[in-house]
Amino acid sequence: MKHAASRILSKLGRVTGLALWVVLAVSASAQQVPDANANQNDSTKQLLDRINELEAKVKQLEEKQATTTSLSPASSPEPAVIAQPRHLNEVSERLKFRVFGDVGYEATDRKPSNNTFEIGSLDLFMTSRLSDRVSALAEVLFIPLSDNSIGVDVERMLLQYHHNDYLTAGIGRYHSSIGYYNTAFHQGEWFQTAIGRPYMYSFDDQGGFLPLQEVGLSLNGQIPSGKLGLNYVVEMGNGRSRLVGAEPAQNSQDQNNGKSVNFAVFARPSWVSGMQAGFSLYHDYLTFSDAINHSEYISTIHLVYVNSNYEFLNEAMLVRHSGSSTGAPGIYHTPAFYTQVSRRFGSYRPYFRYAYINAGVNEPIYGDPEDGEVVGRRNGPTLGLRYDFTEHTAFKLQYDREARRGEPSSNALDTQFAFTF
Repeated sequence: MKHAASRILSKLGRVTGLALWVVLAVSASAQQVPDANANQNDSTKQLLDRINELEAKVKQLEEKQATTTSLSPASSPEPAVIAQPRHLNEVSERLKFRVFGDVGYEATDRKPSNNTFEIGSLDLFMTSRLSDRVSALAEVLFIPLSDNSIGVDVERMLLQYHHNDYLTAGIGRYHSSIGYYNTAFHQGEWFQTAIGRPYMYSFDDQGGFLPLQEVGLSLNGQIPSGKLGLNYVVEMGNGRSRLVGAEPAQNSQDQNNGKSVNFAVFARPSWVSGMQAGFSLYHDYLTFSDAINHSEYISTIHLVYVNSNYEFLNEAMLVRHSGSSTGAPGIYHTPAFYTQVSRRFGSYRPYFRYAYINAGVNEPIYGDPEDGEVVGRRNGPTLGLRYDFTEHTAFKLQYDREARRGEPSSNALDTQFAFTF
């Protein structure tokens, strides 16, 4: 391209020089004698014709060069390196990893508790898609113990096979589908609006009494029901242990040959987005030191409405035990319920919750300190405020007033920073 331009400039220079020469020649001819005018005019005409011919050639060369330039590929800059989009929480193409944690401070007048800074838990949550139909889930929890040491717990470990929308099967350790709260909110405090769980859904290390974790088989899926949006869950597992000092979830050895069975059905109607209503029924046999298997039924119902601004949770439960650890016959019922409502205003979400549970004094399983923690009666309100000051971090301020059978009412003020990354 540079050589062609040089040639054009050279020819233009020669044409310009020739034109100057003609001008000088014409000027000189005006001073010559009259009899030479005819010859000079002929020469001038020939030179002008030659100039026109040269100009035409130069124009042709310019047009040819322009055409060549337009047809030749333009020298494009080196392609910019485009960064591949990062998949959030992706460790590899198969593994996704998330961390949840919480820290805070608690002040209470309930004895023998003391005011203290505290860490809640460090939750490592992993999921992996092994194929189009097979996936795995694992959750490892680090929690503080009563002696201030840190304990490690495999909270969940589940291998699942997804056949279609109507059938997904899993095997391993999972959160049992008793009611709504235990399946909607697992260990990460960041997910929960309030600090802590309702009484009836407290985990075993916090005085809980329900079999919230199971080791066994789980089936779930949709029920063809149109706009009603029915779903089902069927679970069969080892059940739980209520013996003092025993691990509640029977991870590798069941205490008896009987297996726990849980069945749940819930509806998510399409005409009310965010609403869910359902029930669950759980049955197991509990073995105690008297070597008697005591029948246990746990039934729950729930009605919840949740969207980006509103949260309205309502659940009720009834636990039925037969027999007693001392061999005395009888049927015993333990009722419980909670209601929780919250409303979001920008980054702020005030909330209120009232929880209640009442296990009788003579209840054979919940009332015998030799076979587990005494449940008793507990009830009271919770009032709090959650503030999400980043997308992944929340601050909670909460006041609790609790009444217990045989104890004076107590007050507590909790603060918590819950986060995820």
